[in-house]
Amino acid sequence: MTPSQDDRLAALLQENAEINSLLQQQVGAHLTNLHRPLERFGLLLSRPTFILTALTLFILWILLNLRFKFTTHTPWDEPPFFWLQGLIGLLSLIVTVTVLVSQARQAQLAEQRAQLQLQIVLLTEQRSAKIIALLEELRRDLPNVKNRVDRDANVMQQASRPGAILEALNTLSEDAVAKDAASTQLPPEQGQ
Repeated sequence: MTPSQDDRLAALLQENAEINSLLQQQVGAHLTNLHRPLERFGLLLSRPTFILTALTLFILWILLNLRFKFTTHTPWDEPPFFWLQGLIGLLSLIVTVTVLVSQARQAQLAEQRAQLQLQIVLLTEQRSAKIIALLEELRRDLPNVKNRVDRDANVMQQASRPGAILEALNTLSEDAVAKDAASTQLPPEQGQ
């Protein structure tokens, strides 16, 4: 690559990074006051140090209580460690809620990204159809190019109809489900 091509590529990559950064800022702007601490706690939970710290504290809790039990002191949580079980249950509830809230938000973001991607794909397909139509028109208008019928180009210059594509996909899916159901049916038992 020449230096000018490298500069252009770097500029394009920078533009894409800025768009991605803008999307991330927009995501952060839509977080509620309840989501922000849950997101931070979710980040804390996702680190291996959290698991190691929790296990260390649980083992320390058990060992200190056992030591107090076998010495003259009274343990604050005798075996079977009722309070420790309660703490673990509470921590499990908090972790579960945090994960569910994060997953719900991530699913919403994934749906938004999928919608954005669909819009971009449809726009790109419409642009491609328009370019093919313009090329075909240019080919017909040029006097030194032999005029011929190109069936493929005629089909490709038509913009796709998403409704028709969705209907065809649904029909194919229904056919596959029916075929799968027919192949998994048990044969009738003989002699009954």
